[in-house]
Amino acid sequence: MPIPTSKPFEKQTAKDRAYNQIKEWIIQGELNPGEKLAEVELAAAISVSRAPIREALLKLNQDGFVIMASGKVTRVSPINNEDISTLFEPMAVIEGLAANQAASKIDEDGLRKIATLEKKYRAAINDSKIQTILKADRAFHQEILKIADNEYETQFSEMLYAHINRYEVYLINKLGNSTSQPKNISSQHDPLLKALVEHNATRASAAMTKDWLTTMRLFNTYQEQEKED
Repeated sequence: MPIPTSKPFEKQTAKDRAYNQIKEWIIQGELNPGEKLAEVELAAAISVSRAPIREALLKLNQDGFVIMASGKVTRVSPINNEDISTLFEPMAVIEGLAANQAASKIDEDGLRKIATLEKKYRAAINDSKIQTILKADRAFHQEILKIADNEYETQFSEMLYAHINRYEVYLINKLGNSTSQPKNISSQHDPLLKALVEHNATRASAAMTKDWLTTMRLFNTYQEQEKED
């Protein structure tokens, strides 16, 4: 099992450091679907003992990133195309609710922050770098979650997005330069921005829900493209 180079994290427990590092490797595709995970090699790569690695793998198993079975090796969970709807549909509901709440709470400072993040998103689109676009788009969504100020919505959203991001990276790596930007991507957030400015909770929720479901349909298209290739 080739282990990537470990990156430094902020002060954390050994278990949390191991969990975050292994999860990042899985999401970024540095540990491949189905790959065998050896505790000794992971411990050496992350500079921790085997105990926190074992604890981290147990949590990653609970979160769906690895598969552990008694008496068998631990492996990275497979990528299943059928998971698209099971990830995107609940995300649409959770962040749709967050947008509803954010529209009622957002103030002038919040609107300025959202506008700044939208500019960064559009700048990323102009650079045509898909990874940069994904990061800028996520920052925009995270600010809305922050304004909504519901820790459970944020927690569930981040958990779902970790799996969505893994699938995004997987498709980008598979399709490479053939993964083209969808039409009207630069105006994707416009209905949501307008609803937030107007403090229209119903329209904000509808716009956020549509945003995620549109992205889901886009990924279904990419999935079909992958099959053709």
